[in-house]
Amino acid sequence: MSWVRVSVTAFFLSMVYPLIVDGVALAAGEKEDDAPTDEVIFVPPEIGAPKDRMGAGTRDVSSETTSGMLLLLVPEDGGLTTLPSPPLVWRLTHGHRGDLVVGLNPSGTDGPQFRIKGPFPAGDYGLDLGRQNFQLDTNLVYVWHVTLLDQNTGAVAERATGLIERFPESFRFNDPAANGYWFDALSEFVDISLSGRIHATKPDQFEQLMASAGVGS
Repeated sequence: MSWVRVSVTAFFLSMVYPLIVDGVALAAGEKEDDAPTDEVIFVPPEIGAPKDRMGAGTRDVSSETTSGMLLLLVPEDGGLTTLPSPPLVWRLTHGHRGDLVVGLNPSGTDGPQFRIKGPFPAGDYGLDLGRQNFQLDTNLVYVWHVTLLDQNTGAVAERATGLIERFPESFRFNDPAANGYWFDALSEFVDISLSGRIHATKPDQFEQLMASAGVGS
């Protein structure tokens, strides 16, 4: 009768095994659903924004423009970085036929200006400081601005200004957005082409970063 016991055992296992497998798969699925997502949330820095460390007479820097055509992609009170040459990024909500100028200088002093030839269709643009062989000094607040020039007269048609401050590399975090390092986080999601156009390497995370900081709208 041993063959009967073997047959019964085999039959029992054939019924139970799929249930075990399904249970394991369900458990794995539950763990996968509970796993943290790749959502990017910007948290303002605990040490404060660059605007907090500017002198009282220089805190009136504003990124607002008269028409809303030009938007700097940086928090209102400025952004931190540990990168020597972080990406400077802005958005044109409408096309611009003339040239533009990007200026960058420590607060209260003169600095370099980079002129970029137009025209510029609506979209996101940036300046790669590394290609310009320009590096920020640490522990300085820089004022950076983008100026749109009238194509006929060369006069200022639109201008927006923001702030950026570089800290030593020892302040670098694996999750820069969660620790308030705006430009470090931004650099992970954008690539600046030779034409100046921005390519979002991770579009979803890029938009999450913008939305969580209230930037670009």
